[in-house]
Amino acid sequence: MSNPGSGTEVSATTPVRVKPKREEGCIAITHEKKYYEIDGAGGTVFVKRSLSRDEWLVNMKGEIVVPRITMERLRNKVAAIAFVRRNTQVPVPTVRAAFEDRGCYYIIMDTIPGVVMRDIPPEKKPAVVEEAARYMATLHETKSDVMGGFAGVACLPYRLDVAVPHDDPLEFGKAGLHEFVLCHNDLSQNNIIVDPETFKINGIIDWEYAGFYPREFDGAFYNRPGPSTALEGEENDVRRLLEILDECRRK
Repeated sequence: MSNPGSGTEVSATTPVRVKPKREEGCIAITHEKKYYEIDGAGGTVFVKRSLSRDEWLVNMKGEIVVPRITMERLRNKVAAIAFVRRNTQVPVPTVRAAFEDRGCYYIIMDTIPGVVMRDIPPEKKPAVVEEAARYMATLHETKSDVMGGFAGVACLPYRLDVAVPHDDPLEFGKAGLHEFVLCHNDLSQNNIIVDPETFKINGIIDWEYAGFYPREFDGAFYNRPGPSTALEGEENDVRRLLEILDECRRK
């Protein structure tokens, strides 16, 4: 259902303080989270959780990699999915449970049947792109006077978050020069689940960066395979987004 490959998976050459244990059902580990698929009588569930402190990795420089607002983004994800389900027809995962335990945040969801859009035949993608564009337009119809995420934290899109100092308080004013629309903020082909026979979208996943932001934040990254950042030869919009971010700050 999900694509944990958007992070950095632990490999045999990655130095770690304590190598994270790969329990039964664990399908991937990144520098921020663990991912599980567990089969049960009711079907397969997908579990995502933040790393505990003793699982934090160490980079090639010997520095501990402290996950950035991972728990807040997971809370934001759950709240965003609930909001989108209540207020739109955009297909989202079913969250069975979400909770914090011993410093880790867990999300348990039903898996969405299908394949990621990235893996379908190229000739089938134009119709999926068109459907994804309609869903994005649907999201943008919902607006707010307040900028930010659903859990009290501004979960900026990744390409912008890495460009903003982590000690920046990010206080925003009311909508004015820019209107704030509901954004997914990570709508890549990795986060669109498609029926492999009908090529209709079964679900849109990974809502960690979702919230109400200027529509320019919500890049149409479903148009090509790859991450939700500019690839070589593409226009990098981060400088413009930083300008918009400054224009939205509380004066």
